[in-house]
Amino acid sequence: MEKIYYIKDLEQLRVFSEPFRIKILWSFCGKEKTGKMLADEFQMSPSKVRYHLTELERVGLVKVVRTELKNGIQQKFYLPVAAGFSLQKVASLINGEDASKLDNIMKQNALDALDEMREKLTEASAVQPELIQVSVSLALTNEEKKELATKIIDLHEQMEKLRQRTPTDAMKNYYVSMTMFHTDPESELD
Repeated sequence: MEKIYYIKDLEQLRVFSEPFRIKILWSFCGKEKTGKMLADEFQMSPSKVRYHLTELERVGLVKVVRTELKNGIQQKFYLPVAAGFSLQKVASLINGEDASKLDNIMKQNALDALDEMREKLTEASAVQPELIQVSVSLALTNEEKKELATKIIDLHEQMEKLRQRTPTDAMKNYYVSMTMFHTDPESELD
């Protein structure tokens, strides 16, 4: 599995931009899943989940990693093609009148991440030493922003390496979310 897959064309972007499909991609957490497993997880009909999986597979964002015959039914086990997805390379394909669509996709993706964090935090025990919460709003120069963004990306890469390990009984599951965005819409962005 690749670390980051760069969305490469508008058709992939169209398929990726459906919020439920993003939730499907996030739900794998490195584990193979069938359409039925996903349907149970999301409490949705298997046919609806199968439709979205088929679209993700058609544009190359998920792939069948193995099949298994169970009770005479061929089950397909899927995995995303990468641990993470980036819209960086497709941004230049969107003309000026559609640029807001990319912005809306990124915002929806961040909002979905917040929903997932809220859900996981509700389920988690909030034992004082186990919960680390840091939120800050600050003014940065462009150079400082770039430096901080690089550190966030480096930390993400470190976490991806840790995530790829085989879990042991000594390990505990943690949820980590990092987001950085510009909050002053009137000023110029680089």
